[in-house]
Amino acid sequence: MITVLANGCFDVLHIGHLWHLREARGLGDRLVVSLTLDACVNKGPGLPINPWAHRAEMLLALRCVDDVVPTTSCYAAIRAVRPQVFVKGIDYIDSLRDEARIACREVGAALHFTSAPKLSSGEIIRRMKATTL
Repeated sequence: MITVLANGCFDVLHIGHLWHLREARGLGDRLVVSLTLDACVNKGPGLPINPWAHRAEMLLALRCVDDVVPTTSCYAAIRAVRPQVFVKGIDYIDSLRDEARIACREVGAALHFTSAPKLSSGEIIRRMKATTL
């Protein structure tokens, strides 16, 4: 069985997330999402908007997601889950931290970047705030 691991905050779930997770699921038999704990989200002040339990429930409602696990970082998740494939979005091709690449090598996981276009939860949140003022 090939386990694929995706990682992120997934605060405001949008179509880009769905495309990313569907593509990730297509790379194996089981998709595990390591979901960043609230205290470890570094997306800016006041984030995440949704607590971990709510974000996890939303992800688990997607047919392509088999399991959601809490994590402090993607490298901690890679070491804990020990997937055969670790997936990040295309926007991380040039910015994935070395720690994640090292963790993949340690557990023998292939690193894959999905081709889904980058959409921004932060931008969606900014637009929502601007229209409610």
